[in-house]
Amino acid sequence: MGFVRKVYNKAKNTLAYLSSKKYTTIAGTLAFFLILSIVPFIFWLTLLFGNLNLDYDQIFSLSIFAGIRDVLSYFLEAAQSATAGASVILALTTLYSSTTLFYHMRRSGEIIYDYRRRKSGILLRISALILLFVIMLLLFAEVGVFLFLGGFIRRLFHTVFAQIAVYIILAGLAFLLVLILNLHVCPYRVNLKNVVWGSLLTVLMGGVASFGFSLYLSLSSMEKLYGAITLLIVFLLWVYILMICFVTGVIVNCHGLEKEGKSGVAVKKF
Repeated sequence: MGFVRKVYNKAKNTLAYLSSKKYTTIAGTLAFFLILSIVPFIFWLTLLFGNLNLDYDQIFSLSIFAGIRDVLSYFLEAAQSATAGASVILALTTLYSSTTLFYHMRRSGEIIYDYRRRKSGILLRISALILLFVIMLLLFAEVGVFLFLGGFIRRLFHTVFAQIAVYIILAGLAFLLVLILNLHVCPYRVNLKNVVWGSLLTVLMGGVASFGFSLYLSLSSMEKLYGAITLLIVFLLWVYILMICFVTGVIVNCHGLEKEGKSGVAVKKF
């Protein structure tokens, strides 16, 4: 009984700490801005790397994306269509829209880390713009690596081991992406060791949640409830779940920094 009570109290305190950081509210906010930014982001990704004709079907065909692959394919097709004869005004407005998520990620980080000195919005926009191109280059490289290694492994094994290896590669690439986002979110100049555990937790939680969500969709009948907008509702739920996982990881990093003490940690200039 003592062990059970200890586990219960630990879980209760953890949930109370997460709630004190408004993790569900922040996750909902970031999910909203991700929805607003995703098509402009894919637009610029296509504008820069679209001529390379990468086979995204190998990624979307994974069972972890079963519930939202149609929406992702639609976003990709819409962005590719928009790049044909795109005007300068469209390019600039989509570039600004693409930075929105990263801008609000940083603002959310200031809330989570209880950062009192509010930074200039212009400086944070510049920071978000730089991160945008870093993330685009990283995603392009990761897609190339995943397609190469995934195809190589499938040709070698053709078994369940190949599927496991493919998901391990996907998790490793996702971890690198989340690690960079955690460095951006934190308003302090931290080292990789300060964000590695939260990033790892985000990837683990996101993977389990995505598989669980796909299983739930295969067993449920959401079409009867939502009808024609089922795909949209499913995508929104999936994004919200992933953002809860991401914010939870950020809070874990924040807790670790609080235990070490933030007094000796330098503040970012932007």
